[in-house]
Amino acid sequence: MSPIIPTTQVDSMNPAEYSSKDLDHLGIVAMVCKEIGLAEEIDRIVGVDPRQKVTPGEAVVAMVLNALGFVDRPLYLFPEFMTTKPVEILIRGGLKAEDFNDDVLGRTLEKVYRAGPEGIFMRIAANAYKEYKGRFFHNDTTTMSLQGEYEHEEGDLDAVPIQITHGYSKDGRPDLKQFVISLVMADDLPVFIQALSGNASDKNHFREIVKEYGASLQEKWGEDKIWVWDSAVYSEKNIKEISPSYKWITRVPETLSEAKELIENSDLEKMRSTSLD
Repeated sequence: MSPIIPTTQVDSMNPAEYSSKDLDHLGIVAMVCKEIGLAEEIDRIVGVDPRQKVTPGEAVVAMVLNALGFVDRPLYLFPEFMTTKPVEILIRGGLKAEDFNDDVLGRTLEKVYRAGPEGIFMRIAANAYKEYKGRFFHNDTTTMSLQGEYEHEEGDLDAVPIQITHGYSKDGRPDLKQFVISLVMADDLPVFIQALSGNASDKNHFREIVKEYGASLQEKWGEDKIWVWDSAVYSEKNIKEISPSYKWITRVPETLSEAKELIENSDLEKMRSTSLD
């Protein structure tokens, strides 16, 4: 049963009226956001307009609550989600559900994009887990399928951050356009996330993410980190460009004749029973 937060509305001419709102599991989510200073850090990075009632950081917290509330609705319906929640407890006193309209959320998303969402994510993760000491960076991608069409002015494609287009579908929907999400984990901790065009290639992306962000990630999380990828990273070009600066682990794809021959001549039972200790 979901936790219920009672609220009281008092009228001088009538007895007190009571209503309730669902807290669900979002109280834990909101507390984590407060403990890591999520709203304050985003406000510091993107800036706050004193004319706006809701700060960008508070709007992001609201979107996090919505995302972890397992609700899939357009932004213009966002106030409906917030109406059933104790906003003054989850975010800040003095705020109401109607304050989180699509204009507020849209302005916030624009500010986050202009400031660089990848950098914001890295800074928040680093602040939250300064004492974290994992050995590995695990990097992989997944695809998010979409329905509908975006309308763009002719010749305006350069203004679009990523391309929503067809590509290799990892969720079995090649009929739908998609975009790609790349995530870097330090063991169980997400430390970097990036959105890519729907036709992005893992083979190229894994190389580019190390070249562009590898030094910054290792500066924050430790120079001795070892990168771990699946076999998509395995190519002569990637090995030559990544190996001089980074330690890495991957699996050689069985499409290579040498790998196939080695597997055929190996004692698989002995490999299964061999301990690494």
